[in-house]
Amino acid sequence: MNSNLLKRIASAVVLLPLLILIIFKAPFFLIKILVLIVAILSLREWNELFSLPKSYLWCSILLYFGLFWQNFPLNLFLFFIFLIFSFSFQLFRFQAEVFVRQFFPFFFGLTYIYFSLSSLTGVISDFSREHLFYFLMIVFANDTGAYFAGKILGKTPFFVKISPRKTWEGFGGGLGLSFLVGYLVNLKFSLFDFKTYFVVTFLVALSGTFGDLLESAVKRSVGRKDSGALIPGHGGLLDRIDSLLLAGPIGYLILKILS
Repeated sequence: MNSNLLKRIASAVVLLPLLILIIFKAPFFLIKILVLIVAILSLREWNELFSLPKSYLWCSILLYFGLFWQNFPLNLFLFFIFLIFSFSFQLFRFQAEVFVRQFFPFFFGLTYIYFSLSSLTGVISDFSREHLFYFLMIVFANDTGAYFAGKILGKTPFFVKISPRKTWEGFGGGLGLSFLVGYLVNLKFSLFDFKTYFVVTFLVALSGTFGDLLESAVKRSVGRKDSGALIPGHGGLLDRIDSLLLAGPIGYLILKILS
């Protein structure tokens, strides 16, 4: 067993029970604070991937602090707030090459991270903590199943230009473990009927895979292997939550449609 795998297991053993405790026992305001901290750390890693100025990050932190406590709905109004905010950095020192290099990655990262992580607190406030736990377990099961199935059985490349080590066997293993874990969690909390459980699990797991591929494409485009080194065995925080960043809002949207 290699040292990287041991670090991954040790991190999971420490972090997973803590995460479960926070989801079910922590006051909602504490969860919002923790999500805000995760959002800031994630945006910091994102900005470092693209070598964006520090001033972008500090101003973004102030924006995040204001928005996270206002309970703004995740809608087009917020989208245009982020658009205007991002463009304001380019108004007085506009240069075409700087605009292309900085505006688009900054705007996308700022918006993507906020909408994604805000959807997690939205699941709790609009639905239940059990629903959030369900989504998290599906995403983590998908990541875990894909990792081990890929290590043991992986032979067929899966979008090799984006992530050479991912395989179709890993994708199948992740999906299979997601269905198993989702079934057990749904059995415990009775959140969905069987047909709904199947559809929800498939869509959330699939969106998690796309989220993982999206971050892999970003890192490959800037020549980086990891987004950071915050979590032993996983790399940066973005490397750990990349699947969740897309699966979270998709899960929230599904619940909104079902309700």
